[in-house]
Amino acid sequence: MSDNITFDDLLNDYFFSKSLREATEWSYRKVVKTFVQFAGPDIVPEKVTNHMVLTWRRKVIADEKLSKITWNNKLTHMRAIFNFAIHKGYISPRENPFNGAIARPDVKRKKTLTDAQIKKIYLIMEAREQDEFIGVGQVRKNALRPCWFWLTVLDALRRTGMRQNQLLHIRLCDVNLTHNWISLRPEGAKNHREHRVPVTSQLRPRLERLYNLSLERGAKMEDQLFNLSRFDGRRNEVCENMDNPPLRAFFRRLSKECGFVVSPHRFRHTIATNLMKLPDRNLKMAQDLLGHSTPTVTLQYVESDIERVRSVIEELDVA
Repeated sequence: MSDNITFDDLLNDYFFSKSLREATEWSYRKVVKTFVQFAGPDIVPEKVTNHMVLTWRRKVIADEKLSKITWNNKLTHMRAIFNFAIHKGYISPRENPFNGAIARPDVKRKKTLTDAQIKKIYLIMEAREQDEFIGVGQVRKNALRPCWFWLTVLDALRRTGMRQNQLLHIRLCDVNLTHNWISLRPEGAKNHREHRVPVTSQLRPRLERLYNLSLERGAKMEDQLFNLSRFDGRRNEVCENMDNPPLRAFFRRLSKECGFVVSPHRFRHTIATNLMKLPDRNLKMAQDLLGHSTPTVTLQYVESDIERVRSVIEELDVA
């Protein structure tokens, strides 16, 4: 044990001993950075106490108004790091100061998009696409441009229920237009599992256009498919990978234009809920499409059909 070991030292050793994805390492560093900003630049792992952790919890939830789920995610990261530090003898053998600090989250109704909301999303984007086609308003930079590209993103999310991270990991070689499927890579999934999603007749036209235009712009089979920099008008500035910021900017602007929240995960919840409204209520189909390990996880994505509940109760009253 030593007062000299820093959080940077601890993280580097932790990452060396594990086999983590780059995005996972980034999330650990981000959480530790926020804790150090709270506790002060001179804080070292040996000096962290449970009281300090509980004070941080109060600041995150009460002062910063972050959700309890966000806090629990931070807590999980920090607890794992300190379990490792205690096991390795880097800090005094004691109870992990991050134990017992979980916050019970409020269980909120799953957020889905109604048919009317989805219709409004497409009406707005298709109108913008038409303006773009005839050259209206092309001077100003806009997070919704090019509209045809973002409509392809919307189609992919809406028609497959994939996560945004899975979408960003798709390479051209993952798209099979002969047999109409997309292979979603394990590095984009929470459970690190690869699975396929179908390319429907509604998804195929825009997806095929993106695929072909990417090839015309020099993309190789191992290159990222959904890469905005190929099509946003910059010359010779195609980045190797489009990351999350352009996607977040697009959905922020789209939400503002629509007057309600639009997000990749809402499309995911929506398709799961709609599949369960079908007569056979095919839970296995929904599980396979979303790539979940167990049906229990899939059911967490399904919003209760209040109209169906009302109908059943009314039938009971009649009886």
